[in-house]
Amino acid sequence: MTTTTQQTITLHAQCLCRAHSFATPPLPTTSLPLPSSSCHCTSCRHLTGALRSSDAPWPGPANVIHAAADADAEGGGTLRRYVQTEKMNILFCGRCGSPLFCEQLPAEGGGAGAGEPEYLAFTGALSVEGDGPGATLPPVVRCVDHIFVGDTLDGGALPWLRGMDGEGGPAAKVWLGGRDCSEEVPAGARWPAVGALEKGYEAGLKTEGAKGDVSLRCHCRGIDLVLRAGEAQREFEETQRRGGELPWYIDPVTHKGMGSLDGCDSCRLAAGSEVYNWTFAALRHISFAGANKEGFPRDTSQLRIATEAKDGEGRDPRLGTLAFYASSPDVQRYFCGRCSATLFYAVDDRPDIVDVAVGLLDSPDGARAESAISWSFGGAMTWRQDMIGTWREIMLHAVEKDAEEWRVERGYPKHWRRVAREEAEKAGEK
Repeated sequence: MTTTTQQTITLHAQCLCRAHSFATPPLPTTSLPLPSSSCHCTSCRHLTGALRSSDAPWPGPANVIHAAADADAEGGGTLRRYVQTEKMNILFCGRCGSPLFCEQLPAEGGGAGAGEPEYLAFTGALSVEGDGPGATLPPVVRCVDHIFVGDTLDGGALPWLRGMDGEGGPAAKVWLGGRDCSEEVPAGARWPAVGALEKGYEAGLKTEGAKGDVSLRCHCRGIDLVLRAGEAQREFEETQRRGGELPWYIDPVTHKGMGSLDGCDSCRLAAGSEVYNWTFAALRHISFAGANKEGFPRDTSQLRIATEAKDGEGRDPRLGTLAFYASSPDVQRYFCGRCSATLFYAVDDRPDIVDVAVGLLDSPDGARAESAISWSFGGAMTWRQDMIGTWREIMLHAVEKDAEEWRVERGYPKHWRRVAREEAEKAGEK
């Protein structure tokens, strides 16, 4: 997967619903890989729902992107523009929520003669013509650094992303803040150290909110909810004590919801980030934030109907900017219609539970929210088949390797679902 007979490739940036697709002119393969950067800051996590955002300079025409975003501003398109900072806008599909580009504004706010905006493509939105099983394309992007890792408190997704480009190239640099203006983590070092993680976890449990409620919000706060994780753990502990059966996603020892590493194409496109991270929760354990918490929909059908309702016509104003895109007849992907943040993945045949985007959680112990999540570190990544046979396969194997090494170093036991799967495979061999 590291060589190609092609001399040029055409790169696309597209959203999940395919309403928007931007293409480069033919690019010489010698210009690849594009340098990408992973940002782990709190802002980017709440903007995407992922544990990091990842972008690379767009080597295609900028004027086409700019025109499409301006058309939406004038009411003639669906490429929304969200102001993340005074220097950066996010361009995303208003129909499916997929973030496509970071629009970097020129100096001094882009006044006359100050230059044109520059565009960075979210790497999860990138695809290559002709990629797939049997192709021999080179890596399209390569991560050169991880920035604002210090915002995560616990390292976030960094433990399984340090070597995500495989072997043979320079290691990505790691900065606790901005590049070249903050402390750099030495090559090969863990941040934070495993011992410090344990102290941080214990400190987190003593803070207000660690008793059970974890904030669940998007960047613009148009979606402001609460995951009642502590209440859920106590409920499932009692269920087990009484001899009842636990849901498939609940850890039988800690009674926390499972956390996963997901490589599926749809999640990648929907959130703009490869290797997405979900946890799972019963809708009855999700509430509105604020004093009046009650009334959040309790099944996926109610949630869909409530979200479809229009303001002033029965829609609960506490749903805020919540929107969804039906990526399949039985699947709804919920996101913020104002800032694009991915929130839930819902399936009709699982009416009581939803997948929850980990990046939107504000847990006192860190971005991984280990006080609320039992992580399935190591083993096979969920939906890994979508990465097999593509230029992202190198990333797949590197992430699985790093996640397993992290599990062992961290002292995590094998995940209960992995143990059950391995035992079933052994039984089948006898």
